[in-house]
Amino acid sequence: MTSNKPTLLSGLRLPLIAAPMFLSSGPDLVVACCTAGIAGTFPAHNQRTVDGFEAWVVDIKSRLAAHAEQTGIEPAPFGVNLIVHKSNAKLDDELAICIKHEVPIIITSLGAVRDVVDRVHDYGGIVLHDVINLRHAQKAADAGVDGLIAVSTGAGGHTGMANPFALLHEIRSIFDGLVLLSGSLATGADIAAAVRAARGRAR
Repeated sequence: MTSNKPTLLSGLRLPLIAAPMFLSSGPDLVVACCTAGIAGTFPAHNQRTVDGFEAWVVDIKSRLAAHAEQTGIEPAPFGVNLIVHKSNAKLDDELAICIKHEVPIIITSLGAVRDVVDRVHDYGGIVLHDVINLRHAQKAADAGVDGLIAVSTGAGGHTGMANPFALLHEIRSIFDGLVLLSGSLATGADIAAAVRAARGRAR
């Protein structure tokens, strides 16, 4: 785990990261989330060009900095979802932009790659990785990610089929770092249940 992780995530108003939603997530939603005290994220591929993607990152950083200056309140960190798979021809460019602008949270999907994790850690960012089963969780843990996102039934995108709480307990058998639950969790009561489940498994 990186020492930067508690600094990035411990100040959230709720233990919540708004998922990077295809087509829906963009600068306006990310900024709204971060200024409300939860981490906002977006998929890099929501912008169709590399230049457009960098413009979004710059826009988000500028607006969050302005909010902090105007209110004296530090917004929550934002993140970018990268498709870490050989089919993503833009990955090198997207990662370079994230490194250049020191995007605080990187969510990786479709591949856990040690080199990507190391390059994000070099500038102080954290890497969270989408997993749908224990095999994927082990691969991501071996790659050195800071946290695992248990993508469960009811989640969008490359969704899994497991109950989020069942998957949490499986992951905890091999990983004691940060675990986020994704799928069929939509209310404050759901968040409270997830926190309680995680604490119940703490060692």
